[in-house]
Amino acid sequence: MRDLIKQAFILTEQNSCLKTLTDSEFHIYDDTTDKKQCHIQDNPTGIRHFKVENPTGRDIHFLSIDHCLLFDGDSAHCDCAVFDEKTFCFIEIKETTRPNKRAEYTHDAKEQLKATIQHFQERVAFTTKRIEAYLCVGDTSPRPARQSNNLNEQVEFADMKAVLYRGNQKRFA
Repeated sequence: MRDLIKQAFILTEQNSCLKTLTDSEFHIYDDTTDKKQCHIQDNPTGIRHFKVENPTGRDIHFLSIDHCLLFDGDSAHCDCAVFDEKTFCFIEIKETTRPNKRAEYTHDAKEQLKATIQHFQERVAFTTKRIEAYLCVGDTSPRPARQSNNLNEQVEFADMKAVLYRGNQKRFA
């Protein structure tokens, strides 16, 4: 899958958007200031938006999408993705502590995830067995991912052969 991404998106290598990690755990930080792209959070006291658990230590690939692989003029797109040979996970992070903004951010995040999945499916023949979308709306406190129980959301994402999760943690088991 890694090679297919590099072939389909020429900016992958040029902008260093793709990294491979074998750490048992790593965190993703969505930088909304300078470059506005997701990074692996190397600072142990830094902001952690999404946690990836890799207990087997296998290759997990991190792909920074927003402002690295795709840019604002390309259309709506999600922040990043993590994947292995079995599962490809698209991630959209919207940080807010204001409850009245959650519905708006959730709607926007779902649209970004759907647009990115469709964009990738048009350019890449997925070799992974499973496509997942992670909706991370709220604060940065750990929230184990749970499959969406909203039937409309399930259908929206099932049409793209994807499963929608809410939360900010992914475990590759």
